[in-house]
Amino acid sequence: MKHIHLVLFAAFTLPCLAEEKPIDLSERAESISILEQHISQREKRLAEWGREIIALDGRIETQVDDLVKLIAGMKDSNDSRGKVNQLKKDAINGLKRGIEVYATKRRDVAGQIRAGDRSSLGDLDVLDDRILKRIDQIATITKSIPTHQDVEKYVSDGVSYWDGYYTENVRISDEWKVNRRDTSAAKVQRRDTMETLKADLEKLDQRRRELEDTVKNRKPAPAALELYKRDLGKIDAYQDFLNRMLREVTTATDGGGEAVGMEQAIDIIHMVEDARGDLREDVSTLFRNYDRFAKGRKYLDSLKANLEARKKWMEANAPASEEKK
Repeated sequence: MKHIHLVLFAAFTLPCLAEEKPIDLSERAESISILEQHISQREKRLAEWGREIIALDGRIETQVDDLVKLIAGMKDSNDSRGKVNQLKKDAINGLKRGIEVYATKRRDVAGQIRAGDRSSLGDLDVLDDRILKRIDQIATITKSIPTHQDVEKYVSDGVSYWDGYYTENVRISDEWKVNRRDTSAAKVQRRDTMETLKADLEKLDQRRRELEDTVKNRKPAPAALELYKRDLGKIDAYQDFLNRMLREVTTATDGGGEAVGMEQAIDIIHMVEDARGDLREDVSTLFRNYDRFAKGRKYLDSLKANLEARKKWMEANAPASEEKK
């Protein structure tokens, strides 16, 4: 008897449990409105982050430009003992490290694109531009290192009389010593910059061959294929740029500039060191802000895709009377 009661209870209750709540189209329409407000909110926030990135990037580039102009616009004097040339060498090495920082971020972004994030394609253009600009700045400083000049090696300190003979006192001139030091530094730095540019050109040739083989034979995913074709289309321009930099560095003569004394050189070195510390912090902040922006952009894209899906559902499920309206 107890078993019969359980069966009867199940017979009456199961259909009720299986009933689905009727779809409330007004609620669905309201959800679309709320989602549109949500999207608008995220768009405004994303725009704020974008403006912050642009402002910080602009400040970084202005500061680097100013430092390069300052360093390239001066040279050693007779008493600065090569400190300006050393500063130029340190600045070039700093710019090289900056290139590697941007190149590392570029590899990260390229990896995201290969994984399907097409929205990051445009970001590569900015990163490439910054890398090329640093190369140009390296060339600018390299060209500013004074090369050989025709300077008299010996100068007269006057004539002395001794034991019935007049003797001219001759010594090696300070200008000749500085010129020899500058010439040696210029040769080393120009050779280093030229070798770096040649190595970069060889890497581009190798990269072209790898990309052409991948596009033709490896059947990459659509997102990766788009990235590879984009990079292939830019290699010629990059090679032209590097070749131009190589020619300018190779053929540059006297860089000129204002000669500075020891005290002034030391003050400038301290100023540049502080500025480089600020730049390292700013670049780190820039990339953190970019990562936040990229994540927010991806989230916004998912919200928009959700909205589009909801609108399509409403169109497909709206009553005939609603469609006529």
